[in-house]
Amino acid sequence: MYRPQHPSNKIVAEVAWMYYVKNLNQGEIADALSLSRPTVISYLKLAKERNIVCIQVAPEHYRVNAMADALTEKYGLKSVHVVPDDGMQGEMLTRAVCEVAAHHLPNFLEKGDVLGVSWGQTVSFVSEYVPHWAIEDLTVRQLLGSIANPLLSTSESCTTEIARRLDAYCINFNAPAVCSSSALASALKVEPIIREQLENLHKCNKSIFSLSPCTPDTHVVQFKIATVEEIDEYRNRGAVGIIAGRFIDEAGRAVLGDLDQRIIGADHDLLRKMEGLLVVSGTFKLDATRAALRGGFVDHLVTDIKMAELLVSTA
Repeated sequence: MYRPQHPSNKIVAEVAWMYYVKNLNQGEIADALSLSRPTVISYLKLAKERNIVCIQVAPEHYRVNAMADALTEKYGLKSVHVVPDDGMQGEMLTRAVCEVAAHHLPNFLEKGDVLGVSWGQTVSFVSEYVPHWAIEDLTVRQLLGSIANPLLSTSESCTTEIARRLDAYCINFNAPAVCSSSALASALKVEPIIREQLENLHKCNKSIFSLSPCTPDTHVVQFKIATVEEIDEYRNRGAVGIIAGRFIDEAGRAVLGDLDQRIIGADHDLLRKMEGLLVVSGTFKLDATRAALRGGFVDHLVTDIKMAELLVSTA
């Protein structure tokens, strides 16, 4: 037999309203609604569990103001959040940066936006921390095709999780991220379903992404999108960084090769047109980050303090 939800969302929401909006304390709420104080505490906990209340940490709390302002001015950015390392390094620091980016994401987005989502460990960490914060008429799209291994931080898994947490429309890209030959990629790109998905990528007005240095251990090799030999070829042509499978030189210009013909996803020009939120941590990504900033791919930046210091101090 069906039993109504107990307690109802109505009473839980009323308690939450009185506490968070009217600033009444737990005792005052208990008296006003003829409840016990433990019940009020329980209802406030339920309000979070049922996503009636979503707590956001103000991004300003994480800003190291002087450094953020210097980066904003130097690179013409719209916003910068710098995360102190507090003795952290490696994955722990990356996760701290990603958590800040995740709580900033709802502020970055507006009603009616179409958000393009890249892939990789950093974007995956961000997706884990995004608060449950519904944004009206938001669409979240995958920026490049699919990768077979479900255990990796794929674009589809990142896209799906971010869309779920923001109560958005989720549109995955039903095509392989990379083909074995340029001829096969060209043939697939003219298939009606895939052609439509590529055309619809132009609807993305914003993006969230990270990047990788152009080194043999890059995630592009780990994801089997490129071989070590192909990475070497791009490096010989001047590539220092990789964004969504696309290679750029130290000035942020496109570096093209055979792999570009085999990838199915957003290209350099389309990535530049989007209002980009770059999430990056680790000084080993300095050259790639500086290149992305110079190339006009970045409008908003979330990074760690050491990276910020290096970006400010170098030309």
